[in-house]
Amino acid sequence: MPLKTKQPGQFIALLTGDTVRSPLKRHNQNIIVANEHDDILRLIATTQFDLILLDLTVNGHSRQSELIDYLKDPLGINSKTPIIAIIDRKEKPQNEKQYPVEFDDWLIKPITEERLNEILDIWQTKASVFNYTQIILGKTKNNPHLALTIFEKLFEELPLQLIQIKDALENSQYDLAREVTHKLNGSVSFCGLLEIRQPANDLEIRLLNNNYADTHQHFLTLQQCILNFTRHQKAILSILGQS
Repeated sequence: MPLKTKQPGQFIALLTGDTVRSPLKRHNQNIIVANEHDDILRLIATTQFDLILLDLTVNGHSRQSELIDYLKDPLGINSKTPIIAIIDRKEKPQNEKQYPVEFDDWLIKPITEERLNEILDIWQTKASVFNYTQIILGKTKNNPHLALTIFEKLFEELPLQLIQIKDALENSQYDLAREVTHKLNGSVSFCGLLEIRQPANDLEIRLLNNNYADTHQHFLTLQQCILNFTRHQKAILSILGQS
């Protein structure tokens, strides 16, 4: 089977029942719902996910064990993907020490949308931090000290470059805006930060083509993508600083 690389914000929900399906559908992330055992096995074998929701209330014990073994296979592409177990309230362990080690977190039915939002936000943040660190570590051949230096420079430069681009656009200094955007684009491209590179590239192309009509909207998109990255600054620097 061909393997699919991880896409940001992609989840797999192994569940049935509208009580969980409905609130999941209201999220902007890419969410894949699988109900049949064979479909579940195929998906976790071919697609790398940021998070897996495994409903333990809809599969027999033997099939649950098979799924868990499959997910935790060291050679599998989802071996390090966090797994959230969905259980009935009557099956809730008395304390956290009784939670099986196979699972990283729990959702207890009936699931409120507030609790679902809370747990997805927590694990999406953890997944984003992990993804960013892995990208730069890959670029530096797993040198955490060099990766830390690169991140520190990015967190210092990107906000300043945003201010420079914004001021240049507001004062119709389009050559300066293009110059700074080009520098920013080069940095994020070198670092493999695709989520920032795409809007940076879009803005740079419009400035190169003297297409100024919608540059402000493209700048706002770039700004939001950089803010999505820099909000993880503390967590990223902390992880690399401990390496």
